[in-house]
Amino acid sequence: MNHLPYYPPNPEKVPPALTQPASSFKKQVGRVIASLLLFFLIYLVLLLAAFALAATSVVGGISLIVSAPSALTIVLGGGIIGLGVMVFIFLVKFLFTPAGKGNPYRIQIYEEQHPRLFAFIRQLSIDTQTAMPRKVFVVPDVNAAVSYHSSFWSMIWPVRKNLEIGLGLVNTASLSELKMVLAHEFGHFSQSSMKLGSYVYTMNKAIYNMLYENEGYGNALTRWAKLSWIFTLMAHVTTWIVKGIQGILRLLYSLINRQYMGLSREMEFHADAVAISVAGSEAAISIMRRMELSAHCFMHCCQHISQTAEKDVCLQNLYEAQTALVNYLSRLNKLEMLNGLPVISDAYLSTVTNSRVQYKDQWASHPSDEEREARYKSAAIAAPFITTGAWELFDDAPGLQLEMTKHYYFVTFPEKNNIREFEPTATFIGNIESQHNLYLFPSVFADFYKNRPFADMSHVTCSTAIPNVPAAELYHNDVIQKIKRYFQNKNDLEILKAIAAKQIDSRHFEFDNQKHSRTEAVSLATALEKEITAQETWLNELDATVFHYHLRQAEAQGHGEKLRELHHTVILHQQMTAEMESQATKVIYQVQLLYNTGQMTVETLESLIRAIKEEEQQLKPLLRKMLDNTSIPKEVDETFAPDVQQFLTADHRYLHNLEVQQQEIIHLYRLTHRAVGNYTDVTVLHKKAYLEYVAELMQH
Repeated sequence: MNHLPYYPPNPEKVPPALTQPASSFKKQVGRVIASLLLFFLIYLVLLLAAFALAATSVVGGISLIVSAPSALTIVLGGGIIGLGVMVFIFLVKFLFTPAGKGNPYRIQIYEEQHPRLFAFIRQLSIDTQTAMPRKVFVVPDVNAAVSYHSSFWSMIWPVRKNLEIGLGLVNTASLSELKMVLAHEFGHFSQSSMKLGSYVYTMNKAIYNMLYENEGYGNALTRWAKLSWIFTLMAHVTTWIVKGIQGILRLLYSLINRQYMGLSREMEFHADAVAISVAGSEAAISIMRRMELSAHCFMHCCQHISQTAEKDVCLQNLYEAQTALVNYLSRLNKLEMLNGLPVISDAYLSTVTNSRVQYKDQWASHPSDEEREARYKSAAIAAPFITTGAWELFDDAPGLQLEMTKHYYFVTFPEKNNIREFEPTATFIGNIESQHNLYLFPSVFADFYKNRPFADMSHVTCSTAIPNVPAAELYHNDVIQKIKRYFQNKNDLEILKAIAAKQIDSRHFEFDNQKHSRTEAVSLATALEKEITAQETWLNELDATVFHYHLRQAEAQGHGEKLRELHHTVILHQQMTAEMESQATKVIYQVQLLYNTGQMTVETLESLIRAIKEEEQQLKPLLRKMLDNTSIPKEVDETFAPDVQQFLTADHRYLHNLEVQQQEIIHLYRLTHRAVGNYTDVTVLHKKAYLEYVAELMQH
């Protein structure tokens, strides 16, 4: 029993079988070993064949040169030798691939800096029966990982692991939750059988290297080919042989990778079992549920830093901003708070509309959150849950947060050499709140119109035969849930179609908690389509009923025309937004086509530029129409109108002296994105204006 402060106590009762590898894990290990043996066998055959080719080429080339020495035979003999040697090098080059440099964002920390943290880690390594990490690093994000330099030689000589702790995780975790996450990482290496994963990873990396990491090899082959027409011929033969080898390796890569993904999922389950054996089920469920919110807020903060970096402005404290954003979103979603951290409760999850289709992704390296939580609950390992924040393990936590904020900024933007201004967290959150309030619909409508367009109601009048419905029933929570289910059903339909078409590689799946085979996906999709059609009819009738109700209110107060005008304005802006989106898609496609096309002739380049120019000419009338019919508030985009005016009067050619005019292309690309975004935002503002007017009518 440990007596360390800040180290949550271990569970008292843990079944011995909990951390033993499951039968499914053992079966997957067998499959992986079989696939590895197959790889080694085929690779050995290829290697011996390549060695024989190289030896024959060297002997043959030298014999040719010696038997009839001349300039021609020297070049021809050298080409024959080069052919065999280059094929052999292709098969062994991965052995000498240097290990990766590691995460550039990480900062190494030491025991004298953070003695409590290292004592925590040491005790955890004892409890999980794994070695103490060689080095400990902190990284910016919401994550934790055990890493090591992986190369071919690491399969032969053991390598001590390094621990990386994400400060975004520390910032949104309690001590018990951090213990759970770190124990999960240690759990990957607490059983000797887990080493197999390292072998598979290295083999996968080797095959990937031979298939796709060939830039240096290709450049060497190109330089060799340029020396002589004979070398060019031999280089073509070499390329033909290499492509044949790659075809075989692709089949092996698919086989091994599929088995590796299956093993990886089993390893995740095993690591979870190790983790809850020392941290308990409650901590596992709590941190897993919060992780998505934590990561979302962290990424939003990072995106904000990217947006302000152009002005040499950076958030004052990335982690203070993350905390503030987590708290803000928790208030909006009415989440319970426990010692400063949001709790994603069962009651909250019951309001989320889940997919009716569940399937195992054969290519996923991790099981789904639902599968993992089911296992946590099934294990039911009780342990004291310590809600103290994980920052208690770090000395001078504020100083470390500021250091990592600056480090993140300068690694992300290496061209920057200074930060002109630090943005306070209060300013950051204040701007988010202002933007949210700008587009916030009146609460009385309770998400009724969230993320969906208004329906055209020009056909509805007060005399239209529509049943009267009490106001309380119009926006009832049950109605909102039915609307959410309708849109989720549309997503589920696409999943069923993808399963039926084998676009999703899953032979079996669940629909409404019932198991089905892939062949049943078509009939289920047909039945779901009928359900969606009925729901669509219901929703159209509901929208007409709602509009009819408010129109009668407006007519009774002498404001029927104004209500219709506000509603019609929304419909027009939806139509104009759709027009702009359609044309923007064409512009963006042509720009991306230009930059995604590799080496091209002058004729191809000119053709691509003409296509961009043609789409630009279709875009300009829509931009003029937008300026004539839409007022863009400064809160949405302060400089949009003058920027569009300048663009409309300019005559961009996008190509000058066969040189692409990058700035003109970028300007077109960005302005197109802004036009769609601004149209969308203004449409939302018009919806809000209509709904605020309706809410005002309801109060009278």
